[in-house]
Amino acid sequence: MAANEPTATRDKERTRRAILVAAEKMFSERGSKASLADIATSAGVTQSGLRHHFHSREALLFGVAEDIVQRYWTEIHNMVDLSENRPGKLMRAYIRALTGADDLLSTILDPTSLSAALGHPEIFDDLFRRDAARWRAALAADGLPMDLVLVIQHAAEGLAMARKSPYLTEADLQAARTKLLAMTDDI
Repeated sequence: MAANEPTATRDKERTRRAILVAAEKMFSERGSKASLADIATSAGVTQSGLRHHFHSREALLFGVAEDIVQRYWTEIHNMVDLSENRPGKLMRAYIRALTGADDLLSTILDPTSLSAALGHPEIFDDLFRRDAARWRAALAADGLPMDLVLVIQHAAEGLAMARKSPYLTEADLQAARTKLLAMTDDI
Protein backbone atom coordinates (compact mmCIF):
# COMPACT_ATOMS: atom_id res chain seq x y z
CA MET A 1 0.00 0.00 0.00
CA ALA A 2 2.83 2.40 0.80
CA ALA A 3 4.18 2.04 -2.74
CA ASN A 4 0.91 3.41 -4.13
CA GLU A 5 0.73 6.46 -1.86
CA PRO A 6 3.32 8.62 -3.66
CA THR A 7 1.59 7.97 -7.00
CA ALA A 8 -1.78 8.90 -5.50
CA THR A 9 -0.27 12.08 -4.05
CA ARG A 10 1.34 13.01 -7.36
CA ASP A 11 -1.95 12.43 -9.19
CA LYS A 12 -3.80 14.52 -6.62
CA GLU A 13 -1.27 17.35 -6.96
CA ARG A 14 -1.31 17.10 -10.75
CA THR A 15 -5.12 17.21 -10.79
CA ARG A 16 -5.20 20.21 -8.45
CA ARG A 17 -2.63 22.01 -10.64
CA ALA A 18 -4.65 21.23 -13.82
CA ILE A 19 -7.77 22.67 -12.19
CA LEU A 20 -5.95 25.83 -11.09
CA VAL A 21 -4.44 26.36 -14.55
CA ALA A 22 -7.79 25.84 -16.26
CA ALA A 23 -9.61 28.08 -13.77
CA GLU A 24 -7.08 30.90 -14.08
CA LYS A 25 -7.36 30.78 -17.87
CA MET A 26 -11.17 30.63 -17.86
CA PHE A 27 -11.55 33.38 -15.26
CA SER A 28 -9.15 35.67 -17.11
CA GLU A 29 -10.95 35.05 -20.42
CA ARG A 30 -14.56 34.97 -19.23
CA GLY A 31 -14.53 36.65 -15.83
CA SER A 32 -17.45 35.70 -13.62
CA LYS A 33 -19.16 33.99 -16.58
CA ALA A 34 -16.74 31.04 -16.38
CA SER A 35 -18.71 28.04 -15.20
CA LEU A 36 -17.38 25.30 -12.97
CA ALA A 37 -18.50 22.79 -15.62
CA ASP A 38 -16.36 24.51 -18.26
CA ILE A 39 -13.39 24.70 -15.88
CA ALA A 40 -13.73 21.00 -15.03
CA THR A 41 -13.88 20.07 -18.72
CA SER A 42 -10.87 22.23 -19.52
CA ALA A 43 -8.93 20.62 -16.65
CA GLY A 44 -9.90 17.13 -17.80
CA VAL A 45 -11.79 16.26 -14.63
CA THR A 46 -15.41 15.75 -13.68
CA GLN A 47 -17.33 18.38 -11.76
CA SER A 48 -17.25 16.11 -8.73
CA GLY A 49 -13.48 15.81 -9.18
CA LEU A 50 -13.22 19.58 -9.23
CA ARG A 51 -15.37 19.82 -6.09
CA HIS A 52 -13.19 17.23 -4.38
CA HIS A 53 -10.32 19.74 -4.58
CA PHE A 54 -12.36 22.94 -4.29
CA HIS A 55 -15.67 22.53 -2.47
CA SER A 56 -17.14 25.78 -3.81
CA ARG A 57 -16.68 28.43 -6.47
CA GLU A 58 -15.37 30.75 -3.77
CA ALA A 59 -12.77 28.15 -2.70
CA LEU A 60 -11.66 27.79 -6.32
CA LEU A 61 -11.40 31.57 -6.77
CA PHE A 62 -9.33 31.80 -3.61
CA GLY A 63 -7.16 28.86 -4.71
CA VAL A 64 -6.41 30.54 -8.04
CA ALA A 65 -5.53 33.86 -6.37
CA GLU A 66 -3.39 32.13 -3.76
CA ASP A 67 -1.58 30.17 -6.48
CA ILE A 68 -0.87 33.34 -8.48
CA VAL A 69 0.48 35.12 -5.41
CA GLN A 70 2.76 32.19 -4.56
CA ARG A 71 4.06 31.78 -8.12
CA TYR A 72 4.91 35.49 -8.23
CA TRP A 73 6.84 35.21 -4.95
CA THR A 74 8.66 32.06 -6.05
CA GLU A 75 9.60 33.33 -9.51
CA ILE A 76 11.15 36.50 -8.14
CA HIS A 77 13.03 34.70 -5.37
CA ASN A 78 14.39 32.24 -7.93
CA MET A 79 16.04 35.19 -9.70
CA VAL A 80 18.01 36.37 -6.65
CA ASP A 81 21.71 36.33 -7.47
CA LEU A 82 23.31 34.99 -4.29
CA SER A 83 26.75 36.13 -5.47
CA GLU A 84 25.70 39.79 -5.07
CA ASN A 85 27.13 40.77 -1.70
CA ARG A 86 25.49 44.15 -1.29
CA PRO A 87 22.07 45.47 -0.25
CA GLY A 88 19.28 45.18 -2.79
CA LYS A 89 19.64 41.56 -3.97
CA LEU A 90 15.90 40.97 -3.81
CA MET A 91 15.07 44.33 -5.39
CA ARG A 92 17.42 43.60 -8.31
CA ALA A 93 15.79 40.18 -8.74
CA TYR A 94 12.41 41.95 -8.72
CA ILE A 95 13.56 44.31 -11.47
CA ARG A 96 15.14 41.53 -13.54
CA ALA A 97 12.07 39.34 -13.18
CA LEU A 98 9.59 42.00 -14.21
CA THR A 99 11.60 43.60 -16.99
CA GLY A 100 13.53 40.64 -18.37
CA ALA A 101 13.01 38.57 -21.49
CA ASP A 102 10.58 36.18 -19.80
CA ASP A 103 7.19 37.84 -19.54
CA LEU A 104 5.71 35.20 -17.22
CA LEU A 105 5.54 37.66 -14.36
CA SER A 106 3.81 40.29 -16.44
CA THR A 107 1.03 37.77 -17.02
CA ILE A 108 0.72 36.93 -13.33
CA LEU A 109 1.94 40.31 -12.13
CA ASP A 110 -1.19 41.77 -10.73
CA PRO A 111 -3.25 39.39 -8.64
CA THR A 112 -5.84 42.12 -8.44
CA SER A 113 -6.50 41.74 -12.19
CA LEU A 114 -8.24 38.47 -11.38
CA SER A 115 -10.34 40.18 -8.75
CA ALA A 116 -11.17 42.98 -11.20
CA ALA A 117 -12.32 40.44 -13.79
CA LEU A 118 -14.52 38.85 -11.16
CA GLY A 119 -15.77 42.01 -9.49
CA HIS A 120 -13.20 42.00 -6.63
CA PRO A 121 -14.59 39.37 -4.31
CA GLU A 122 -13.85 40.24 -0.70
CA ILE A 123 -12.32 36.79 -0.23
CA PHE A 124 -9.13 38.15 -1.81
CA ASP A 125 -8.71 41.10 0.57
CA ASP A 126 -6.95 39.26 3.37
CA LEU A 127 -4.77 37.28 0.95
CA PHE A 128 -3.61 40.48 -0.77
CA ARG A 129 -2.98 42.22 2.57
CA ARG A 130 -0.86 39.30 3.78
CA ASP A 131 1.04 39.17 0.49
CA ALA A 132 1.68 42.93 0.55
CA ALA A 133 2.95 42.67 4.14
CA ARG A 134 5.20 39.75 3.18
CA TRP A 135 6.68 41.73 0.26
CA ARG A 136 7.07 44.86 2.38
CA ALA A 137 8.95 42.90 5.06
CA ALA A 138 11.15 41.07 2.55
CA LEU A 139 12.03 44.23 0.66
CA ALA A 140 12.62 46.19 3.90
CA ALA A 141 15.08 43.49 4.99
CA ASP A 142 16.87 43.76 1.64
CA GLY A 143 18.91 46.74 2.84
CA LEU A 144 17.68 49.58 0.64
CA PRO A 145 15.81 52.64 1.92
CA MET A 146 12.05 52.01 1.76
CA ASP A 147 11.29 55.20 -0.18
CA LEU A 148 13.66 54.03 -2.91
CA VAL A 149 12.23 50.49 -2.77
CA LEU A 150 8.69 51.78 -3.28
CA VAL A 151 9.67 53.87 -6.30
CA ILE A 152 11.65 51.05 -7.92
CA GLN A 153 9.12 48.34 -7.09
CA HIS A 154 6.19 50.19 -8.59
CA ALA A 155 8.19 51.41 -11.58
CA ALA A 156 9.18 47.80 -12.37
CA GLU A 157 5.55 46.70 -12.02
CA GLY A 158 4.41 49.49 -14.32
CA LEU A 159 7.00 48.51 -16.92
CA ALA A 160 5.89 44.88 -16.74
CA MET A 161 2.27 45.87 -17.24
CA ALA A 162 3.12 48.15 -20.18
CA ARG A 163 5.51 45.78 -21.95
CA LYS A 164 2.87 44.46 -24.36
CA SER A 165 1.47 47.88 -25.15
CA PRO A 166 2.48 50.17 -28.00
CA TYR A 167 3.61 52.73 -25.39
CA LEU A 168 6.77 50.87 -24.41
CA THR A 169 9.34 49.71 -26.95
CA GLU A 170 11.84 46.98 -26.17
CA ALA A 171 14.62 49.60 -26.21
CA ASP A 172 12.67 51.76 -23.75
CA LEU A 173 12.14 48.75 -21.49
CA GLN A 174 15.85 47.89 -21.50
CA ALA A 175 16.85 51.51 -20.81
CA ALA A 176 14.42 51.72 -17.91
CA ARG A 177 15.61 48.37 -16.57
CA THR A 178 19.22 49.55 -16.65
CA LYS A 179 18.28 52.74 -14.80
CA LEU A 180 16.27 50.88 -12.14
CA LEU A 181 19.12 48.43 -11.55
CA ALA A 182 21.57 51.35 -11.23
CA MET A 183 19.27 53.02 -8.71
CA THR A 184 19.71 50.04 -6.37
CA ASP A 185 23.42 50.95 -6.16
CA ASP A 186 22.85 54.69 -5.62
CA ILE A 187 22.61 54.51 -1.82
